Amino acid sequence: MSDEKNDKNVPGTSEEQPTEKRIGCSHYKRRAKFVTPCCNKLYICRYCHDEKEEHYFNRKSVTELICIECDTRQKVQAECENCGVRFGKYTCLICNLFDDEDKKQYHCDGCGICRVGGRDRFFHCERCNMCLPVQLQKIGHRCVENVSRSNCPVCLEDIHTSRIPCHIPDCGHLLHRPCFEQLLHFGHYACPTCQTSMIDMSNLWSYLDSEVAATPMPSEYANYQATILCKDCHKLSTVKFHVVGLKCQYCGAYNTCQTNGFHKEAPNADADSGASSSSNSTSRSGSTTRFVTTSDSGAEPEALREESPDELPRASPLDEPPQA
Repeated sequence: MSDEKNDKNVPGTSEEQPTEKRIGCSHYKRRAKFVTPCCNKLYICRYCHDEKEEHYFNRKSVTELICIECDTRQKVQAECENCGVRFGKYTCLICNLFDDEDKKQYHCDGCGICRVGGRDRFFHCERCNMCLPVQLQKIGHRCVENVSRSNCPVCLEDIHTSRIPCHIPDCGHLLHRPCFEQLLHFGHYACPTCQTSMIDMSNLWSYLDSEVAATPMPSEYANYQATILCKDCHKLSTVKFHVVGLKCQYCGAYNTCQTNGFHKEAPNADADSGASSSSNSTSRSGSTTRFVTTSDSGAEPEALREESPDELPRASPLDEPPQA
């Protein structure tokens, strides 16, 4: 008899297993089902609905729910009017959000939704119209008006109401953190929106410097020049043309594009005057991106090839908090 009593107190025994079952769905742990007004069906959450239906469900439009414990249909509220069970430890009646798992949820009036990560770790930027890490409030950041209201430029999925964390590069444009890491993995280091470098590229620029030095141009092309626009510092400069890459005279980046092709260097020509005169035609002339990440042979540079997937640059902790 005493052994049976002791077994009941041992964690993981069959007597305790029913209390540890997950109540809810794979997205949320809660004790209620929504009565969806769009199709009058029962779903635990909007993600479960959207996975099975051909239309989207706005959870703020819900007016009724059903208690999982006692099957009582009732208006949306924090606790069941029949059995008294609380539908979620975290409850937001503005967003109709119930969740028993502690994700440090908080409701942001500026964003109009609940987010995860802790209110003390984020602040709402009025111009960007989204929550940002408090570190950026101290060191400053580049504001892009209503930036989170745009879709991710990689997967084209919504960012503002996404449950996937978003990475914030220095340029201020958002993309999902997994999309950001995939871009780095496949050798794409420029922002898909503005083409500014998203990470420190000094190692690659040094590698390209050595490639340019080791690859002299043929004599018939030795005196050709090109006017370029740097996508990192946004300045115009006139440089010697080279097939490996065109280096910005100001910041040393190879993340540049030609503004008017290349031309032979005139004797005693003033490079500065050439750069200023070409600035007037920049807006009218077409440009071709020349952001070099591989050599002309198509192989990866040694500076990149030596890095294993685990050593690739990772997303910084400065991410936008996802929706709860």
